[in-house]
Amino acid sequence: MRKIEIIEQIKNHHYHEWLGKEINEETTRDQILFGDIDEECTGIITAIYASVDVIKHAIEKNVNLIIVHESLFWNHGDHTDWLLGNKTYQIKKKMMEYNHITVWRNHDYLHAGIDYKGRRVDGIFYGLLELLGWENYVHGNIGFPLIINIPKIKTKDLINEMMYKLNLNGIKCFGNINGYTEKIYLPMHITGNDNDKIAVVDQENIDTIISMECIDYTLGIYIKDTAMLNINKCILAIGHFNLEEPGMKWYAEKYLPTILPATLPIHFKQVGDMYQFVIKD
Repeated sequence: MRKIEIIEQIKNHHYHEWLGKEINEETTRDQILFGDIDEECTGIITAIYASVDVIKHAIEKNVNLIIVHESLFWNHGDHTDWLLGNKTYQIKKKMMEYNHITVWRNHDYLHAGIDYKGRRVDGIFYGLLELLGWENYVHGNIGFPLIINIPKIKTKDLINEMMYKLNLNGIKCFGNINGYTEKIYLPMHITGNDNDKIAVVDQENIDTIISMECIDYTLGIYIKDTAMLNINKCILAIGHFNLEEPGMKWYAEKYLPTILPATLPIHFKQVGDMYQFVIKD
């Protein structure tokens, strides 16, 4: 099959409405970010984004379609006019050109959802919940944001379990991590206008917030103040790419094989922990 045929077949298995609006093909994030879509597809790599290591992995596996969730060239909309003299851009571009690599971004469609095991699920966050063994703690459709009741666990044990299952080197935390977790909140990004999230944390008696993007102020310092009052609350600031990456693994291993030809190789490549942790001497 040609790459464009595979992309269209994938899109046809997704819902076409996200955040209350029909996905617009001209304005959606889900564009061809690089390459020729009319070539025959030799196989697929899924990844949170097409890092240099992901491109190298595609070349090693002899596959020429990379399906990513995030942008390719480090900006919203993947504009490249400002990068013409940039060395990293030039090298990355030549690697893909020489090896006939096409990159397609599946963001809006994957969040819009698919039918899976009898319910509509956001593919990214269903993959995360399944990896953590929490998918049955959410009733009905799985979207975002999420509030989840799990069996009571020491928060430090939860942190260690998440580091192990997500293959992370560490997790940045706010607040009290010496308590217990039973009620978890996965909000949208914590980026600076977070009064609504503070209200949810207070009114819903949330123990632990698991976040993607997370600035220091607003919800972050609210949780620090709350913990200083000996109230059991914390944030596990896992990171945007770290938290969404399991969804792309699930997509490659559990979902795409059910809708694409069995002869088509499909692989997942982990980008890996976005952070390095240097311990003070």
